[in-house]
Amino acid sequence: MSQRGLLKRLIEKAVREKVPFACHFDLTYRCNLKCVHCYVVKEDRPELSTSEIKGILDQLAKAGTFYLIFSGGEIFVREDFFEIAEYARRLHFALRLMTNGTLVDEQVADRVAVLYPDLVSISVYSTTPDIHDNITCLQGSLSKTISAAKMLRDRKIRVKINTVLMRQNIDDYLKVYELAQSIGASFQGDPRVTPRNDGNLCPLRFQINEDEFFRVWTDPIFSPQTVDDVTKPHFNGGLGDIPCGAGHMSFYISPYGDVSPCVQFPIPCGNLRNDSFEKIWYNSPQMLGMRSVAVSSLPVCSKCNLLEYCRICPGLGYIEEGDFRMPSKRVCREARIIRDAQLGG
Repeated sequence: MSQRGLLKRLIEKAVREKVPFACHFDLTYRCNLKCVHCYVVKEDRPELSTSEIKGILDQLAKAGTFYLIFSGGEIFVREDFFEIAEYARRLHFALRLMTNGTLVDEQVADRVAVLYPDLVSISVYSTTPDIHDNITCLQGSLSKTISAAKMLRDRKIRVKINTVLMRQNIDDYLKVYELAQSIGASFQGDPRVTPRNDGNLCPLRFQINEDEFFRVWTDPIFSPQTVDDVTKPHFNGGLGDIPCGAGHMSFYISPYGDVSPCVQFPIPCGNLRNDSFEKIWYNSPQMLGMRSVAVSSLPVCSKCNLLEYCRICPGLGYIEEGDFRMPSKRVCREARIIRDAQLGG
């Protein structure tokens, strides 16, 4: 059996047995960049301490979590990042790191290599400095980010170059793809701009138009990338009648200890400062409500002729409509364009 086939089997088992297989853990909302499309809204609450995070990791390991994705904010802003990451490795998580790369130097790259991460994802929005740096609001950030990616690849670390496709950079993704190829990194682009975690839709003003979206979905660069990452909540391979993996086998933890099904599904299920992870995962009314939903029972989506082309996202339905059982207008638009692209319309 192939590695991907084995992983699908694990996902199917995790869903059946309600194992919290993949965790997206934002260690901090602090960041040295101010990206114009950022979903983060910092709150006036103390972030989890080192000891609190270690205690949470102990709980996740006991619960059966396999993939642990550390993100932010910017993970390297936390002075205790390596203490946390080294502790996570001792617990045998498959560790993935998401970073903008601008704080990575030779010493940091050496310490990352010793972690043996499964993957390091780095955001590059354009190979044109003015475009990339205007998105990050930090001049010189592109050169630092590319340098970080190369340093990590020099140490044989798997690197993925991620790009959010927006109106500012939609004409530059081919060069970002070529950059990834040139340094031996994988590439993933996604036209979904995420609303802010307080529900504010302000970042959506940067989303691409329908013609640009059609161009993306007819470009062979993107065809293997649509739902190819099993750690992503919207991955549906092997999930059958379940709309997405969020709340079934994947979940999100904020820097304040809040637990929700997904970073794009900010429905509060509990806080790890007050309750155990096990209690939240198995008994939270919100988690149980999410698990009660099947595609065949969704009042609108189940009857839609675009269903086979749809990347259903209960979180976006929740943000836009106040009900995760209702379809997101953006997701419906995507499905229509994807259908037209696949049928040559």
